[in-house]
Amino acid sequence: VIDSPEPPPPYRTELAFPKLPKFEEPLDLTYAPGTNRLFVAGRWGKIWSFVNKKDADKADLALEFKGAKDSKGEPMRQVIYAITFHPKFKENGYLFVTWIPNPEKEGLPKGSRVSRFTVKGEPPVVDMASEKTIFEWKNGGHNGGCIKFGPDGFLYIATGDGSGIADENNIGQSLTSIHAKLLRIDVDNPTSAKPYSIPKDNPFVKTKGARPEVYAYGLRQLWRYSFDRKTGDLWGGEVGQDLWEGILKIQKGGNYGWSV
Repeated sequence: VIDSPEPPPPYRTELAFPKLPKFEEPLDLTYAPGTNRLFVAGRWGKIWSFVNKKDADKADLALEFKGAKDSKGEPMRQVIYAITFHPKFKENGYLFVTWIPNPEKEGLPKGSRVSRFTVKGEPPVVDMASEKTIFEWKNGGHNGGCIKFGPDGFLYIATGDGSGIADENNIGQSLTSIHAKLLRIDVDNPTSAKPYSIPKDNPFVKTKGARPEVYAYGLRQLWRYSFDRKTGDLWGGEVGQDLWEGILKIQKGGNYGWSV
């Protein structure tokens, strides 16, 4: 590539919390509503919290997944992809975590999991016995995993296409699958069959054969997304392939092309 370099940016970066110790492979950062704490999820099965002050100098361990062993009987580090807190966290203490219980094996039908935990105490600690499985899908390749509560109070889940390259499962355009999608579910109103219900205005609830959880599709790996705090617009960072990555404005019922 022959070109002229871009000019330096008209700003400079600085550490927001210069006294904090380093975290091991942090993948997500969020706050607990109604508190003065930020929470950091590390890839290898740990979650920490710290007081949201510039001079904060320590982080408290809130969760560490333990117990799983690999095929040789050795302790295995489990993987966390994302975390989010219930909008009414101050009242119910709910933390939602996307994690991979057995990262050594791919292709497990329930290999990727969104779990709900209850957080207690100060400094906050996750009650491991409180785990409730909310949603599961096959792991391997692109697992997605980002979870957020929208302004509508529903939980959004990105799944990834479940393959390594070129949509090997030819699943991105299929509404019969939850892969390569952004899902939307209601975790506050479970049914007798599932720990969630389907929002009545989900775009494909009346489409024959479609998974009713689907909110948008044709997404290879919507790795991170967020809601504009003023407008409610949903913006996502999409992992592309070869030449292209994407920043997408996600609309209800939208098709974002993967892998056409």
